[in-house]
Amino acid sequence: MTPGEAHLDLLRRKACAGLCRYYKPEKREDPGCGGVEMLKRRPDLGQALAALPSPGDDGLFSLAEDDPRLLAVCQACEFRIDGCDFRDPEVERAECSPCGGLRAVAWLLSETPELKL
Repeated sequence: MTPGEAHLDLLRRKACAGLCRYYKPEKREDPGCGGVEMLKRRPDLGQALAALPSPGDDGLFSLAEDDPRLLAVCQACEFRIDGCDFRDPEVERAECSPCGGLRAVAWLLSETPELKL
């Protein structure tokens, strides 16, 4: 397995399978959500991602939903226009949650506030 493949495998295990309520193991999304796509380009964050927890809730690790860094991730996401319940104002908040990629980015930012995306 190449370093790039290992990074993607880690990302899928920790962010997708570990944090995303929308994850379907039999279906590979390519491209992935905005957070996963951004993190794919950051293999330097692999060691930090390895420590990513799998909490029982589906929150953003104490970051606000309207945090500009998270909004930037969502702006670049291909699912935002068609398929993202979390950023859809028509969907009740109780009926949706952020994707695993966004949650992984939120955790990294909560652990390392000075992190530049």
